[in-house]
Amino acid sequence: MSQADYLNEMGISTWVLKNKPEDGGETNSVQAQQENQQAQQPKASNANAATAEMTQSSSENQEVVWTFVVDQLSGDAALLFDKILASLMLSRNTIQLLSSAEALAGKVNGQVVIAMGSQMGRQLLQMDDGFEELRGAVHSLEHAEDELPLVLTYHPEHLLKKPSDKAKTWQDLLLARSLI
Repeated sequence: MSQADYLNEMGISTWVLKNKPEDGGETNSVQAQQENQQAQQPKASNANAATAEMTQSSSENQEVVWTFVVDQLSGDAALLFDKILASLMLSRNTIQLLSSAEALAGKVNGQVVIAMGSQMGRQLLQMDDGFEELRGAVHSLEHAEDELPLVLTYHPEHLLKKPSDKAKTWQDLLLARSLI
């Protein structure tokens, strides 16, 4: 599936950019870039294998840009999570995926942290504010001597129950991407 297909499944409309190459024909540069990246990305046989592979590769990769903190990721929620990553042109082997316990233990390596779930953000930020008040903004996560930008968004399980919040999740992800 292309990025546009994933976004359409999430209920998010997309724009298509077209460039005219020197030979006079039209090509879709965004689509060409997506196809090139998809061809370079290995595909896991199932969600469990992908999780194990991602955990190993992210711990070995010291130049991780995206860190996702999410608990209880299985079944359809795991599939939706993979689609969310694909909409950002990411895969599990290009990110760091942590549980809340691992994040609280200081194992965060990324340049930007996305916490998925209403309880997750409050735990990481040690705040009692409501989730809706915390999401949609950039927060700071203290990590060693640094402060990492943290963006809160909905857990994939919540998005399966309430698909209308997918657009809000996309806005949160765009906010996180603007920090890179």
